[in-house]
Amino acid sequence: MATISNIPYRRWYIAGFIVTIVTAWFSVGYHHPDEHFQVFEFCNYKLGLSPAKDLPWEFAANCRSAIQPFKVYILSEALQFLGIYNPFTIAFIFRLLMGLFAFWVNCRLIKQFLPDFKSDSGKLFFVGCSFLLWFLPYITVRFSAENVSGVCFFMALTLIYTLDKDTGLKVIADLICAGLLLGFTFFLRLQMGFGIVALGFWLILNKKLNVIHWVIFILSGLFAVYISIGIDYWFYGKWLFTPFIYFNINIIQNVAAKFGVFPWWYYFSAFFEKGVPPLSLLLIIFCILGIWKKPKHIISFVFIFFLIGHFAIGHKELRFIYPIVLGLPYLVAIGLQESMKLTFFNKKAAKLSFKILIVLNYILLVYKAITPAQEMIKYYEFVYNFSKKHTTTFFAFNKSPYSLDGTELNFYKPNTINSVSIKDSSELNKLLNKTNDNNYVLYLSHTLKPGPELNGYKVEKLYCLFPDWLLKYNINNWQDRSYLWVVFRVYSKMN
Repeated sequence: MATISNIPYRRWYIAGFIVTIVTAWFSVGYHHPDEHFQVFEFCNYKLGLSPAKDLPWEFAANCRSAIQPFKVYILSEALQFLGIYNPFTIAFIFRLLMGLFAFWVNCRLIKQFLPDFKSDSGKLFFVGCSFLLWFLPYITVRFSAENVSGVCFFMALTLIYTLDKDTGLKVIADLICAGLLLGFTFFLRLQMGFGIVALGFWLILNKKLNVIHWVIFILSGLFAVYISIGIDYWFYGKWLFTPFIYFNINIIQNVAAKFGVFPWWYYFSAFFEKGVPPLSLLLIIFCILGIWKKPKHIISFVFIFFLIGHFAIGHKELRFIYPIVLGLPYLVAIGLQESMKLTFFNKKAAKLSFKILIVLNYILLVYKAITPAQEMIKYYEFVYNFSKKHTTTFFAFNKSPYSLDGTELNFYKPNTINSVSIKDSSELNKLLNKTNDNNYVLYLSHTLKPGPELNGYKVEKLYCLFPDWLLKYNINNWQDRSYLWVVFRVYSKMN
């Protein structure tokens, strides 16, 4: 893109690109269980590697779109055909693809909206915030329904925004692409309907499309819906309309309310807490100021409609507003630019505070970029690779060692491993007596030292996410307040 070659901002594009790749590599696992169990486990079932009984309740309810599992299935089949199938590699590929897709959409947003900023500092903040706001890379590499639908939505938004600047076939192509993206977006996440309605109203008020253009736009969206229905038939084995089933179960039957009902202001309080104050407070203030300054802007339209729609729904989770996160940097930057006009601030104090907050943002950015989203997956990856080289039995007490978040995790379970659940030490003795020196019996401990359940047994530490040099320093007993899992090899009882 032409913007990338713009020398004053080139380093920010490069930095954003690097951070995206680093985050995709290190941010293994999932932010919310739905990101894994309703995508990768659904795919694993279709591959014949997971029983239906181990899938979450949404499978039996037929209320989740199969678009994402279908994509994972296609890649899995291709890698199996090539003989290089690895579930951890597949998960990384989708994180990387999502991150790069979001990076591309960010580039388009910057190119289109950078002229809205009059000051160089406003432009710089907009570009830097778009790529390096501490939670953005972490969210945008997620292969979750929230993120996939959000990135597709903003890609469609960038196509719609420039319709009056294009002519001829370019307008037709943009309308077709935008319609397809919005159709898939709707199927991926029903709540994106609020954003789609916002785009529709904005189009009516700001773009003079003729009847042919509207027909092309709508038919493209309907064609994406048609494809989505076909994919759901492939997965569920019957014709159904998953968005309606989802709406009927969660809204009409009020099932979603069983997971908690919160007041309309929940998203503000949740973002304030999770976004790390005082950073989060300033982001909220600048965002509101940005909407107030540009209420008719396409991103303001999306935020207003989307948030009001979500305020009205009783069950709320912060991840539900992740789909509009790509629009946040623009509104925040506009709000910051507007605040610079205020004269009652102490300029020196404001600059110092701003620099401190930037340092805090970068610290958080690095932390989120290099830490796993779900650290347990790193341990499963070690066991997966270990079992490829050694005959391995992996056990846990009173539950499957692959039980995570109340559901069986089969996607990362190798077919070369013997996974067992045992009740007590007597069953452990029987298990160990059946094995020999060439058979490794592994146990995943939630403490650095094996707990009382392994008293009297010889153990050997094989893997811990934290390096040994770091574990030597237990300053202020940080290890006692952290989740420090260890994979141990367990031997027979010591004499």
